[in-house]
Amino acid sequence: MIKQKGAKTVTRRVAFVSGGGSGLGKATVRTLLADGWAVAFTYHRSEQSAQAIVDESQALGFEVFPIKVDLLCKDSAESAAKSAIAHFGQIDAFVHNFGPFVFERKRLAEYSEDDFEKMLTGNIRVFWWLYRHFVPGMRAGQFGRIVTFGSDGAGLAMGWSHRAAYAAAKAGLASLTRSVAREERQFGITANMVCPGDVRGRNKELTADERAGNEPVGGDVSRMVAFYCRESSRELNGTVTEVNGGADIRLRDEENSVQAENQNGTKAVDA
Repeated sequence: MIKQKGAKTVTRRVAFVSGGGSGLGKATVRTLLADGWAVAFTYHRSEQSAQAIVDESQALGFEVFPIKVDLLCKDSAESAAKSAIAHFGQIDAFVHNFGPFVFERKRLAEYSEDDFEKMLTGNIRVFWWLYRHFVPGMRAGQFGRIVTFGSDGAGLAMGWSHRAAYAAAKAGLASLTRSVAREERQFGITANMVCPGDVRGRNKELTADERAGNEPVGGDVSRMVAFYCRESSRELNGTVTEVNGGADIRLRDEENSVQAENQNGTKAVDA
């Protein structure tokens, strides 16, 4: 059980982060708190990591509300949304980081029914279960920020060999995000997607200031999320942003280099 002192009266905007107990979700929670938000976040098995967020937040005077929940269960997910609203009184930003991933590389025909269902439920159904509880309050307040987490190429439905179910779920979530942007813009609500690059291991939880070396960290992604959530970002709506260190640029440069080498019979050299 997460231990926390009594909650203070909230005088700032409030964000809800699904799957915020570890990884990129944890980096997002930390960045939003530092950016002046009060934050409710969900976690399931990462209790020690979630407790560390609470301890750090209280030491810095931030307002945070952890919710232990299995988001794959509809009733539990909806209960989490209601708990956050009851605790803070409103939710101004909804960041959907939660989304299962099958680490084993396998073709679509080899997926089990359970694995395929988890991909769709975790990325799309959970978003919908939570979103419909938050949007009425956002409409009433004429302000809302919705940010979803995608994957490389999700906005273009690029496809991903041996990751077909995950790619399909993220492409579907990108379409949902853009649809919400169209439906809710008259209420001052924006909806955008952030697509992280190849951030690995503990680097997922580190802020940009904690970076060691040149490896990408979660803070690179979470700063984009925080930027989308700001009131001044109201003109950013229905977009999909790749935060991957220019991976597509590097790929094209490598392809051009190989083509030049083949044409000239010599290795291409950058000027």
